[in-house]
Amino acid sequence: MDQGRPDALLQRLSEYLALELKFKPNLQLPVCSPGGEVTVGIRDGTANVLRCLKVWYDMPPEVLFVAVNLVDRFLTKMKARPKHMACIAIASFQLSCSLVCGGAPGSPPVPEAAEVAAISQCKCTPGDLHRMQTIITSKLGVGVHDGAAPITAVDFLRVFHQLFLSVDQGQVYARMVDGAELCQKLEIVACDAAVSNFRPCEIALVVICATMDAGVSRLEHRPNSDDVLAVVNFATQLQQLCKIEESSFYECHEAVLMIIGRYNSQRQMPNRQRLVWKLSHRTLRYLRPTDKLVTTLPTITEHSLSPARADSTSEEDSWSGDEWSI
Repeated sequence: MDQGRPDALLQRLSEYLALELKFKPNLQLPVCSPGGEVTVGIRDGTANVLRCLKVWYDMPPEVLFVAVNLVDRFLTKMKARPKHMACIAIASFQLSCSLVCGGAPGSPPVPEAAEVAAISQCKCTPGDLHRMQTIITSKLGVGVHDGAAPITAVDFLRVFHQLFLSVDQGQVYARMVDGAELCQKLEIVACDAAVSNFRPCEIALVVICATMDAGVSRLEHRPNSDDVLAVVNFATQLQQLCKIEESSFYECHEAVLMIIGRYNSQRQMPNRQRLVWKLSHRTLRYLRPTDKLVTTLPTITEHSLSPARADSTSEEDSWSGDEWSI
């Protein structure tokens, strides 16, 4: 099938729309929980750790979106404790790597469980991760061997992007929107629970529209009004094709703008994970060569300076005059 033909893209879009509700989570997480439940902050912190692992292993974007989808759907069906979130996240990451990259030609290898556990510092054993993967697959009906990965927002984003390029006669969309930037923004948005309950097609279309609004300033020359109108009308047609309600679209648009604005203002710092390096005693001795130095020094008597010390003191005082001020 020609991936760039509009009819082939529309066919693929129809397939995604038929399956998206099957993989849509319905999170109901509290903002704060004195009872020790998983909160929105814990979920968002977990998603950002997954994004760090995706970058560390140089995985395709689909790995992150599938892993976040597995975590959200698991939290939708199961009541988990905060102490179990690390194991749930790392197990979902490994499961996502197997679904997206397992056996695919040219894909990066699936990382070993022991290695991921050590790098992520989740304090889980490979056996813990294997048992958690078994629980996730059974509760969510995910099959590693059948290769049926969940449909996520990145799948819709790729189809929408190609469709926009196919109707972009005046190269207006191509000058306003960059594909790599689109995917990066979608990753940032997916790590925030504020959009977790929106439809994947809705999130993808909103990210594209928000990027187009911000990309208007990139246009060096004023484009033809007919070309701009064609792109805007096509966005409306896609919204109607996906049956996205106007009220829900604007609600999702506000949430996406809030997330991107918060990220751009560097307010995402609380979700950054602090890494603690575990070193052996032998390595620690090499990194601390001053361990054997004497920590206490003899007391110096101020009123009994030797002549040599007195001379050196007078020389040091001569370096503190006004002639050396800058």
